[in-house]
Amino acid sequence: MNTDAPPELEHYRQEIDECDQALIEVLARRFGIVRKVGEMKIDASMEAIQPARAQAVKDAAVRMGQDQGLDPDFMRRVYEVLIDHAHDIEQDILDKAGRE
Repeated sequence: MNTDAPPELEHYRQEIDECDQALIEVLARRFGIVRKVGEMKIDASMEAIQPARAQAVKDAAVRMGQDQGLDPDFMRRVYEVLIDHAHDIEQDILDKAGRE
């Protein structure tokens, strides 16, 4: 196997690294907002999981992804993971506030 990567490959790797950094920053921002939503759900006496909202977010993500040429199944899987994690965060917040 050739380990000498052409310079163009290194350029693309750097671009991928920059995209990863931006993606992580966006995820951190998204989950910071999720924490605020969890706090608001305490005051509103809401459950962590809102199935209709979760489905609407997934459907919107699939549509937006398709508009950008991304595979719908991939987008659905990504957003299932994101939403499951958001639900876990919100449930932890609600549990700490004494709600189950």
